[in-house]
Amino acid sequence: MSIRSIAAVWAGKFTTKILKIVGSGGTSLPGKIVLKMCPNILQHLAGDMKIICVTGTNGKTTTCHVIRDMIEAKGNTVFCNDAGANLLNGVVSAFVSAATLGGKIDKDYALLECDEAALKSIVQYFGEKDVTAVVTNVFRDQLDRYGEVLTTVNKIRAGLEQLPNVKLVLNADCSLTTSLNDLPHSAIYYYGVNGPLYEVTSSDISDAVYCIHCKTKYKYNYHTFGHLGGFYCEQCGYKRQPVQVGLTKVIEWKDASSVVEMDVFGKKIETEVCLPGGYNLYNALAATTIAKLIELPEEKIVSVLGGLTTHFGRMEQVKLGDGTLNLVLVKNPAGFNEVLQFLIQQKPTGNIVFGLNDNYADGKDISWIYDVEFERLTEHAAGAKHFYFTGKRAYDIQLRLKYADFATEKFSVEKDYKTLITQLQQSGEQTFLVLSYTCMLEFRDKLSEFVPLKKYES
Repeated sequence: MSIRSIAAVWAGKFTTKILKIVGSGGTSLPGKIVLKMCPNILQHLAGDMKIICVTGTNGKTTTCHVIRDMIEAKGNTVFCNDAGANLLNGVVSAFVSAATLGGKIDKDYALLECDEAALKSIVQYFGEKDVTAVVTNVFRDQLDRYGEVLTTVNKIRAGLEQLPNVKLVLNADCSLTTSLNDLPHSAIYYYGVNGPLYEVTSSDISDAVYCIHCKTKYKYNYHTFGHLGGFYCEQCGYKRQPVQVGLTKVIEWKDASSVVEMDVFGKKIETEVCLPGGYNLYNALAATTIAKLIELPEEKIVSVLGGLTTHFGRMEQVKLGDGTLNLVLVKNPAGFNEVLQFLIQQKPTGNIVFGLNDNYADGKDISWIYDVEFERLTEHAAGAKHFYFTGKRAYDIQLRLKYADFATEKFSVEKDYKTLITQLQQSGEQTFLVLSYTCMLEFRDKLSEFVPLKKYES
């Protein structure tokens, strides 16, 4: 470590301490200051540790949390940017936080959630290091920032191209993600679901209708959600690859978990995955693949999956008065449709809150809500007592549900979060809150004035 890089670490740690003293949850500013002083600080701090990068549109944060539990179950040490700051500044802040004043990091693994567009700027410093990259999926998300899905794939490709010895862990059910298999790599592993997840599912495959290689329309042996499933192209032969870790059967759906059978590198295991919703099964499969790569025994994999807890906005449950709040983060049509699938299974009888902002972190263009299949929920949510709408674009999301023939006499718009929380508390009902990113941050901030909450920095 040079004097310059050590000085940068000191500056980053000092900034972090000041931010904590003043009560700021920011995790990007220390990294920004460090990079000004030493632009290649990651190259110095990464050392000889093993690095796991998780990128993709949906599931990054949850996948990282499960992988972290797997690594710790193996008895290894790990640090990660689990505050969710997944741009370069946030990753640098995580490295600096884990380092000593002398710039040493005494950890076995760096586990990094990486924004798709920021991946290139992050991994450029890792070169010949031992890197494993998990790519969860690619869906339309924040069109004003990413553009269409091929742009996102190309951003991920540009990052991974800088890692000639990378081990790739790819979602075999995503035709866009699988296309990255032509990159230079030292090894490649696939995970996926080996059949349909539900009896009835969304028919929306608009994110990837045509073959990425020859533009012929895909056909499917089966479909899970979005464009995921057993895809194949009759023209050029591009198709879903055989998986090393596959979900073979959902034995039982529960309110906040599911009991499943998996084929893990040729061995059948049965386990409960204590995360709600079918989309979280993909996150569990990705983490299980990493678990096998670090040689975690099957019995410990089962133990970890059975002991998972939800995190910020990922079906997070909060007790409020006599009722329970279920906080669900949504960012794009595919993820929202999966949340609707979860609500269909729940058949809610209490309150449902939809919150939508159009801040930069949410995406300024909110037209994507018309690609969400609310009509599928209309009948199944008929027993709900009330629908609330909040956030800067509350009236837009209310109008969308009106077009979907929901019972408008049950509608209320309430943009003041404290007033809304008071109303939910007085109702004493179970409530599902389906909120966009900054709406979730704002709501949880006000909710913390009513009930104690675990702090998740942004």
